Amino acid sequence: MDMILILSYSNEYALETAKRLRAEQIYSRIVSGMTTAEQIRELAPRGIIMTGEPVSSRGVFDAGILELGTPVLALGHAAHMLLAAQGGASAGVALSERKTAIRYGESALFRGLSSGERYIKEALMLMLPPDVQMSAAAGGCTIAFERADRKQYGVQFELERNDPEGAAILKNFALEICGCAPWWTLDAALEEARRTLQEAAAQGGRAVCAVSGGVDSSVAAVLAHEAFGERMTAVFVDTGLMREGEAGAVAQAFEQMEVPLLRVDRSGVVLEALAHRQGMEDKRSVVAACLREEMQRQFAAMPGTHTLVLGDNYSDAIQSRTASWEGEGMTVVCPLLTLLKDEVRAIARRLGLDEGIVRRKPFPALGLGARIIGEVTQERLHALRVADSIFREEITAAGQDRKLHKFFPVLTGGIQPMDGEAIILRAVTLSGGQLLPARLPHDLLERTTARILESAPQVTRVLYDETPSEIGREKFA
Repeated sequence: MDMILILSYSNEYALETAKRLRAEQIYSRIVSGMTTAEQIRELAPRGIIMTGEPVSSRGVFDAGILELGTPVLALGHAAHMLLAAQGGASAGVALSERKTAIRYGESALFRGLSSGERYIKEALMLMLPPDVQMSAAAGGCTIAFERADRKQYGVQFELERNDPEGAAILKNFALEICGCAPWWTLDAALEEARRTLQEAAAQGGRAVCAVSGGVDSSVAAVLAHEAFGERMTAVFVDTGLMREGEAGAVAQAFEQMEVPLLRVDRSGVVLEALAHRQGMEDKRSVVAACLREEMQRQFAAMPGTHTLVLGDNYSDAIQSRTASWEGEGMTVVCPLLTLLKDEVRAIARRLGLDEGIVRRKPFPALGLGARIIGEVTQERLHALRVADSIFREEITAAGQDRKLHKFFPVLTGGIQPMDGEAIILRAVTLSGGQLLPARLPHDLLERTTARILESAPQVTRVLYDETPSEIGREKFA
């Protein structure tokens, strides 16, 4: 089946590129930028896209890839790597962080695009070898280049969200230059997930599905129940770090879906294990160990259980967030591992899952513990849970919840000269690779502050965080 292979030198831009291609029903697969020419030969893609940051940085590229005869498109800093492999070079910065008029040449890559303005994060001065031609220019410098006879293309800007030109470039490359047939649909994705589980069910035995209440694990549980029937049990471990009412909502949702759920309360054990833990990574490892131990216990407690079903998606795999269960005596099945988050949400709607599960905002595995600076105690958890509930109520009542990428409070120590705890409110929108602070109505922030101070006496100050950050580097994600 036709496929575009994405060599990733930036997880964020690789995922955005995959999302754009799949929206056009073009199947794409992300692999490390360290992938060799021989490995790519075995995968036999119709085309290769190299995705990098929109500014120059180091990366490793196997120049042998250019000898495979497979079309190549390099974006962002990956274009400099492609040019070096072609015998050219890049030097100092020519354009930086400004809008500029781009003139597109007669290139198959830019067919249908009109010249116009575009924001350029960074463009270097390029020295092209004789067999490579400029295909787009801006401000007197080369923005894009190509070796048309070998179907090799470099573009110095990365694709942004809500970027019609970027989408057109990808379509031109995949459909016209690579000759891909669009076949990747929601039905194809759902069929593949079901096939994976049906093959596991055919091996016999029972299955356990680890669920968190999020859309990924909920979809995995519904599909696992379809495949295994009464031989499947979903297990929800309540760590005591969930938001207000969330643990109960998970149990109710699974009851409505008629998927058998075992709810295990380990809040006391987790809180005890977190005592005196200060660092975020230390706390994450403690909670991960508690969850793993409980899943092992439940697996062993159900005779004849051979399969562990997880809701890990493509983003988890690319960003190395999947846990290894090798040596645990379990057959681990991840039916959603080739699916992007938006695809999982679309499947959730197709399966009839509650919209509250479908639209659930991203929540860290550490739960509220990821949003407490310093030690996690029962008292501090209560204060943060109260603040979180109030902030969510006010955001939802104001109709802001669907506009925001995520929103949450963070509990930190007292800020001099005032004693007590401080709450930092965080609400961000997504733009390109940036998380930008949302401009919330002032009266919303006033009400939220007043309610938190009244409902959580230990909180003496409430602040609003207006710091932008890069996606993937959000400290309290």
